[in-house]
Amino acid sequence: RTHFIKLTFSSASGPMKLQIGDVLFEPLSENIGEILNIFDHPDGKIVNIRWRVQDHLHHDTELFHKKVVRSIKNGDYEYTPKAGS
Repeated sequence: RTHFIKLTFSSASGPMKLQIGDVLFEPLSENIGEILNIFDHPDGKIVNIRWRVQDHLHHDTELFHKKVVRSIKNGDYEYTPKAGS
């Protein structure tokens, strides 16, 4: 079983720096997601995440960067930076 580090962030620390290869864990559904790409969009940055669920096919989602950061800060996602970051 993979272990995740639960990090908390204060708004005073500035914007969170998500990077390709970072891992997210959603405890409610037990989905494990890896950030595949981050790109600019006219409405804001988009984060492409590949979610893996045990015994199921993976699925990809595109979420706004602000939503991902807010979900991490609210505890909806657990965040683990890419190894070596």
